[in-house]
Amino acid sequence: MFFRCIADPCDPDAVVIDRHAHDVAVGEIYGTRERGLGNARRYALLAHCYREAALRLGELPSTVQSVTWVVHTERIAGTGTRPPRR
Repeated sequence: MFFRCIADPCDPDAVVIDRHAHDVAVGEIYGTRERGLGNARRYALLAHCYREAALRLGELPSTVQSVTWVVHTERIAGTGTRPPRR
């Protein structure tokens, strides 16, 4: 999906679900705990949630995911789950 987001930024289905996207979606920072993103059904469910949120906001799913990713990673910087930005 990452490639699809780069290859076609206007793709209405492409959304990247990584550890940060997962943690935003479930509302909890998992740190080093397993998220189950290797499970295709779990990944698809989380992607669907981002698509649904995007639809409600009138945005692309990749835009919703990328904005929440930036806010989330900045919020957790220096908390031990991510090194501080330089």
